[in-house]
Amino acid sequence: MWPALRGGSSFAAASPVTWMSLVAHTIVVVVFLGAYARGWSTLNLEFPEEAGPYRSEGCRRLQKLAGGMAWALVVAHVALQWFMTVRVGPVALSQYELLRRFLSRPLVLGFYVLGLAALGLFMSQGIAASVRAWGLARRHESSRWLEVGCTLASAVTVLLAINVLSHFVTGRAYWMSP
Repeated sequence: MWPALRGGSSFAAASPVTWMSLVAHTIVVVVFLGAYARGWSTLNLEFPEEAGPYRSEGCRRLQKLAGGMAWALVVAHVALQWFMTVRVGPVALSQYELLRRFLSRPLVLGFYVLGLAALGLFMSQGIAASVRAWGLARRHESSRWLEVGCTLASAVTVLLAINVLSHFVTGRAYWMSP
């Protein structure tokens, strides 16, 4: 009997996290983190005094901060996956219980929510900057609508992610539960 299942019977199913998939995910995260760092260094060389595709230098600095926080969330989650797999092995329900206990701590939950908010901001500004870098939405009016659309899309994504996170914290999702 597992507490998260409220007394329901359980079984120790194999987790989709195997040692090989964990190594592969870690390699992918490291490669993309390197590409992210390389992209910012290239952007700094192209636009040393300007904001580049961002609206202002403040937006560019905010994008760097949001990107750093989003990457901190990704790296922390990969480290958590390693910890859980080393601790209980690739057993899905055991990892689920460890994740529930871990995410129920207020500081950890706050870190995840802050990281998800940073990820949403990073997505919103990054998509808008990418579209501007491609030469689209250069006019003020179209640029504003582009930012509004990207902000709404990232807000929906963040709310869905927080809904999934709420399942681990409280045992049920807030918006899709009976």
